[in-house]
Amino acid sequence: MNSEFTLYREPSLRRPRLIVGLPDVGYVGLKVIDYIRGKLGAVEMGRIEPHRFSTVPWVSVANGVLRDVELLRNGFYFWRNPGDGSDIVIFRSEQPTAKPYEYVEVILEVARHIGVKRVYLVGSFGAVGANHRETPTVLGVVNMPRLTPVLTEGGVEPYPEYKGIGTIHSSLLWLARSRGIEGVGLWSPMPHYIARLPFPWSNYPMAALSLVQKLNAIEELGVDEEELGLQATRTEEEMGQIYEQLQEDAKSELVYPSTERRPSYPEQGLSRMSDEDLKGMIKDIEDFFRKRKQ
Repeated sequence: MNSEFTLYREPSLRRPRLIVGLPDVGYVGLKVIDYIRGKLGAVEMGRIEPHRFSTVPWVSVANGVLRDVELLRNGFYFWRNPGDGSDIVIFRSEQPTAKPYEYVEVILEVARHIGVKRVYLVGSFGAVGANHRETPTVLGVVNMPRLTPVLTEGGVEPYPEYKGIGTIHSSLLWLARSRGIEGVGLWSPMPHYIARLPFPWSNYPMAALSLVQKLNAIEELGVDEEELGLQATRTEEEMGQIYEQLQEDAKSELVYPSTERRPSYPEQGLSRMSDEDLKGMIKDIEDFFRKRKQ
């Protein structure tokens, strides 16, 4: 057994697929993982030993005494599909703060050990031009050209083009390819002004719902979407109220004295806003949530 990971149980799995959630903008990927894990009743099966991969521990102090130190919480979970589909393995992890490349290698070593042939990554990112009135799309990236039909048949738009800095998700997809493991990344863009909000306001359920729907369509998981749908509807309503309140406040001399610029948010939507207006709206929303937390 590899000393980098510990498996408490090694169930016999049928064509297992691995779904991975790591921190992203708003921790949407982790929300997806937690929701699927809960709805499927997935059972814990092991973890990666954290000591080499964490320099920022989670600590607990009470009355001046250090009570506990926990390094890099993570875990593997499994669910046996009662139908004809594949069994599912779920991996949930905080961000490794040391040796991320090696951490990815260990994730893939566990995948190989239990017979995984395809891995899914789920997450979100902030996007200028998206707004809370629209149903979030899901964009996909695959690590092998032959997997493109997996995206299109599941209603996922292939990511058109990107050149720039990647993330640990990118490393996982690429290294999976070198091991002959199929890799599918599913990404749901959230409005930029929501991505800028502090957690948990940035934990956008509308993006999480879109990702769960696509996983259901691709892998026929049968995950009940109702609870997440209610959360998404509630968030959409709250954001609409905030948006309207900000517009009303902008009209008030008591809120914005005549010596100050009054921010105006165009009815045509955020895609028509200037960079200056967008920055002003982000600040106003952040101030709004800051007041609600006080």
